[in-house]
Amino acid sequence: MRTDLSLPRGIRDIEPEDYAIQSRIQRAFEEVAGLYNFQMMEPAPIEHVSILGAKSGADVEREIYAFKDKGGRDVGLRFDLTVGMTRYACSRRDLKPPVKLAALAGVWRYDEPQHARYRWFRQWDLEIFGPRSVGADAEVIEATSRLFEKLGLKGFKVSVGDRRVVEEFITRNLGVATQRAPELMRALDKAQKRSLPELKSEYTKKGFESKQIESLFELGRTSGPPAKVISKLEELKLDVSSLAELKDSLSHRGVSNFEFNLGVVRGIDYYTGIVFEVYDGDHPDLGSLAGGGRYDLLPKTFGRDDLSATGAAGGMERIALSLAGKGGPKRSLVYVAFAGPSAWKHALGIQRQLREEGIQTDASFQERPLSKQLEDASRMGASWAVIIGEKEISARKVTLRDMSSRGEEALTLASAVKRILGS
Repeated sequence: MRTDLSLPRGIRDIEPEDYAIQSRIQRAFEEVAGLYNFQMMEPAPIEHVSILGAKSGADVEREIYAFKDKGGRDVGLRFDLTVGMTRYACSRRDLKPPVKLAALAGVWRYDEPQHARYRWFRQWDLEIFGPRSVGADAEVIEATSRLFEKLGLKGFKVSVGDRRVVEEFITRNLGVATQRAPELMRALDKAQKRSLPELKSEYTKKGFESKQIESLFELGRTSGPPAKVISKLEELKLDVSSLAELKDSLSHRGVSNFEFNLGVVRGIDYYTGIVFEVYDGDHPDLGSLAGGGRYDLLPKTFGRDDLSATGAAGGMERIALSLAGKGGPKRSLVYVAFAGPSAWKHALGIQRQLREEGIQTDASFQERPLSKQLEDASRMGASWAVIIGEKEISARKVTLRDMSSRGEEALTLASAVKRILGS
């Protein structure tokens, strides 16, 4: 009987080409996190279900990979990094706020697989725990924007909303009870994927009026330059103080590629204030590349009334897809080819010296015709081939071959290294 080598639905391998792009994202993320003094960590992959379900909402609870461990305890795989990082920060009463944490790891969601959406994927995450401050919200957005700039994504846009403004509209202008406001928030979040008639049908069955849903969706269409959106909200007598302060803070931080969009509320119930999502204008089909916001209720659920929280997270797979068509740093692989009975020993020494210089190097494990070795170099995408044979050994030189132009030059190994590093 043959072994089934397929993977479970929604799960995939990260193949070498994808891994290279994700490694590039990871390096950029860790550099940006360091610039803003975030401390790298990784929360536990398995949590008690009671922790994972805290203030997440019914939709997220359905997506948790939950099971009983061998001791009969209800546990589950993390569906994001925010909950675990918050649990960690709340448990560490010895840490003096603000606590700035960063993480990059895999998460699991039992969601319907589709384009750019998997059941296991990797996320980066930035979180700030401390006193409530719009300045902290602004720094998270600034750091997120800096990351996408560093990756060379020029067409991205940050769409910023405020759940407190939307909740005020729902409770005061629409007359909906405060405890039911999160339901309409979820309806507004779903509006990006489902039609108004479909959502009206669903939510009128839950007891809401058609006019309430229509008015909410009209508010959700309020988007554009910050000053214009603030003016519209002031006409509705809504509290725009946080948005106005955020606008000024982001402007002074040099962040310009943002808009205000009241349709952005985020679908998880633990969000409480400023929220945002990042989109690539060149790839709107990918959906949100990153998002986040303020979630003050979650620390309180974990017993820390003294802590507020804000943060951001992004999916590595979607960002990798966005980067895939935009090129990246040139790969400078060097292939060491050898010809002749004694040349392989010299080839091993050359490989060692190239790697000591930080140059990515590969070679054949066995003696083969030189033409076949150069075919391998071309197939691997090598930029250069360093050739060593009896002639080169006698002259104490190597032949450096440019794999693009196929031009060759006899050089000392030291000169060849300088040429490679200078390319």
